[in-house]
Amino acid sequence: MLKKYAVLAAFLLLSQVAFAQLKYLNFNMGVNGGYGQLLHKTDFQSTPLEALYDFIIDLPQTKDLTWQEFLDGYDIKDRFGQPRVGFTAMLTYKDWPIKAIGEAMSSTSSYTRVAYSVTMGLGKDIYIADSTWYFSFLGGYKLVLKDYGFGANTIVNSVGRKESREDLAQFFGPQGSPIGRPSGDLFTVRLGFARTLDWYYRWSAGVEAYYELDLTDKLVRNSRMTTYGAQVFVRFKIFGKNLEPVSRYSGQGGGRRN
Repeated sequence: MLKKYAVLAAFLLLSQVAFAQLKYLNFNMGVNGGYGQLLHKTDFQSTPLEALYDFIIDLPQTKDLTWQEFLDGYDIKDRFGQPRVGFTAMLTYKDWPIKAIGEAMSSTSSYTRVAYSVTMGLGKDIYIADSTWYFSFLGGYKLVLKDYGFGANTIVNSVGRKESREDLAQFFGPQGSPIGRPSGDLFTVRLGFARTLDWYYRWSAGVEAYYELDLTDKLVRNSRMTTYGAQVFVRFKIFGKNLEPVSRYSGQGGGRRN
């Protein structure tokens, strides 16, 4: 009985401490839009393209077609770009240089599909000048939970010629995972520059460049999710410690005050 009371008391104490820390959390929502380049480096001979090649060389008029000629004929590359749009949610604690981000963005393989991911690492917003402008950075681990565009869409959009893409899209269905699982472990680096839009520093807009290196074991998935690009964003602080409005022309240097 005493043990149960001790466990209950410990639980209540920890709960109280946890709730007391909620006031130090900062939660931001954002809308992003930009362009990303996917460097998937797929071995196309291990994909359904091999079956298409075999079908073509069985035809009398193309029986001498080499694999490289096939790739050149369809203008098939191991990288391509896609526009990207979506939403982000960012959580920070006090002024600690740690950021946790959840994302629902259009896939790097197809802007018509969505990809879900979470990122956590070292990062901070560094205000400069009169504190209306700030730099942001983040470096850490990104887990792609599921990229619904990674797979058949990756192969199809690797084809440079529009007519060939349409033909190839009909050769095999968009279902399944022809180049491996649509999730992965990445290392990400982000650098941004933004401006606050209101006196309370709750709204901000800016631009951000990013690079994401796929660390997934090649025995698990040979094709890569490595990508780089840039995006513009608008963010709004949902809750968290606010800043006192300070006149930017008050002669006080416009500094931030907690």
